[in-house]
Amino acid sequence: MTTKPTERIVVFVTPAQKLAISKTADDLGISVSELMRRAVLNFNATSEQIKVAGIVDRLRAPKAPDPLDVALRSVAAKAAAREAREAAAGAAKIARSQAAAAAASTVAAASVPVSRDDTESAGEDASLTGDERLGG
Repeated sequence: MTTKPTERIVVFVTPAQKLAISKTADDLGISVSELMRRAVLNFNATSEQIKVAGIVDRLRAPKAPDPLDVALRSVAAKAAAREAREAAAGAAKIARSQAAAAAASTVAAASVPVSRDDTESAGEDASLTGDERLGG
């Protein structure tokens, strides 16, 4: 189990030493505090081991998103949205044309003229005689 460091050790160095230590820590990708801890705790370790430890720390660090990957994901999302809009527009167009066709067929059915002969022959009352049918 690792615990977060909470104790402080003050080390006095010259401005040149501070610059060298800071540059080394930056080159290794670790903080100055981490560099000092490793240097003291691994006093006999070589600088190569410290560099390797720094590389391992950088590999474990969370990575920033790859700009190309971000751009490709954005393009893919925009393309999917455009395709969805086009599909919705196509479906709406089909629905409108079907509704128009249904309305046209309703209007056409309502406007079909019915001839007087059709109504007379279909609606004749069998009990009426020929004279009664003529109004007489």
